[in-house]
Amino acid sequence: MRRVGIIGGGQLGRMLIQAGIDLDLRIRVLDSAPDSPCAGIAHEFVIGSVREAETIQRFSEGLEILTIEMEAISVEGLMRARERGVSVHPAPEILALIQNKGKQRLWYAAHGFPGPRFQLWKPGEPIELTFPLIQKALQGGYDGRGVYTVPSPAELREEPSLLEEKVSILKEVSVIAARSVSGEVRAFPPVESVFHEEAHIVEYLQIPAELPPPEIAKAQEIAMELIEALGVVGLLTVEFFYTTEGQWLINESAPRPHNTGHVTLKACWTSQFEQHWRALLDLPLGETRLHAYGGLVNILGPAGQHGVPSFPSLSALLRIPGVSIHLYGKRRSTPFRKLGHILVLSQTQKELQKKLREVRHLLEVEVHPL
Repeated sequence: MRRVGIIGGGQLGRMLIQAGIDLDLRIRVLDSAPDSPCAGIAHEFVIGSVREAETIQRFSEGLEILTIEMEAISVEGLMRARERGVSVHPAPEILALIQNKGKQRLWYAAHGFPGPRFQLWKPGEPIELTFPLIQKALQGGYDGRGVYTVPSPAELREEPSLLEEKVSILKEVSVIAARSVSGEVRAFPPVESVFHEEAHIVEYLQIPAELPPPEIAKAQEIAMELIEALGVVGLLTVEFFYTTEGQWLINESAPRPHNTGHVTLKACWTSQFEQHWRALLDLPLGETRLHAYGGLVNILGPAGQHGVPSFPSLSALLRIPGVSIHLYGKRRSTPFRKLGHILVLSQTQKELQKKLREVRHLLEVEVHPL
């Protein structure tokens, strides 16, 4: 039994544990919330700050492998763990790059990876791009937070930022690539996402993206080139804009499992979570082909409501053939918090679209006072 650690105790960590059990891994998890989704199922659950280097160093003692399910953690802590002989993936240097959207964008441009025109900007500096444009916080943004559409100079936030041109987006697509310790690389089929208009997070998605085969192959090729160029071991999720002009532009990337990859649990021969462990353990990477068309609907906390969630529509949803439900064990609902997801399988894309509409229509989340 190999001893491994996950920094972060959310739903991604929960599903990593579920996959790791099949490989007889003993899994220790670090998270600050005692009621996090991993708390009840990790072999060891440690409560502590993921942002404190000393905490991560202590947490890593006795582990063979240390990985992450979130980016907002102490890079110094990862470095200290590696110095003590723990195999750390992604490497701390890669995480430091990904944590800063400006450095990430500069790296892509310097290495020839496609992206929107951009500018690193400080208040008082001239604007090189035309309005409207996109303003992104350099650090800390996720699930639509820290990203703003800015129609005019007067509405810019007065903080150092990454500014990007506003491109004409036909589809938002992600590709999850995997790279093993010995350098084997594979990519999953592209996932096409539809975002919630108010919350700016994924509302539902499908795999594969509805695109011509050459375009699907191009997106996978870019993702595999990027994971090799970065030297990531494990997973790298590459978020793309596919423009109305037929260009693939990298929005950003994440060196970990990803919400858009949950659909691989049922639709692909190998899930993203199993693939991550295969890569870290230097086992042969699994087959990434589809055996069915797949879709996912995120179960989100209702707008404006805080409390204990319940899910009265589960029975109605499970009567639909090809539907499975995955709840994350979160005891508190906040507006648009990801509480679970619904997976949908079908043998045709047309039937998948019909089922996705039905699931979205039937899904109910109720919130009760704490």
